[in-house]
Amino acid sequence: MSYVSGRLFTGQKTGITVSPVQLGDGTLSNIREIMIQNDPTNAGNLIVGTVINQFIVLTPGQAITLPIISLTLIYVKMSVGTGTANWLARD
Repeated sequence: MSYVSGRLFTGQKTGITVSPVQLGDGTLSNIREIMIQNDPTNAGNLIVGTVINQFIVLTPGQAITLPIISLTLIYVKMSVGTGTANWLARD
C-alpha cells in the first residue's frame, strides 16, 4: 500500500452568488489536488470553472476532484441565491 505525502487543507467559500468569484484568495498555493463540494444545505447548484466560463454543475452535496496548483484558478457561482462551497486540498 502506498501513502500520499503532503498536508491537507480545508476551507469554505461563503456568500457565493450568481456572479463568478475565485474560490481562493491566494494565501494557499502550490497544491496538487482539490475536492470541491456544493454544501448540502445550499438551495441551488454550484457551478465551477475558469475565469472565462463555468460549466461544471454540482447539485447540493455533490463534489468534484481536480488536479490544480492554486485555488485562485477556480471560479464558482451559484445557479440561484447565495451559497457555500466546501473544499479540501493537498500539497
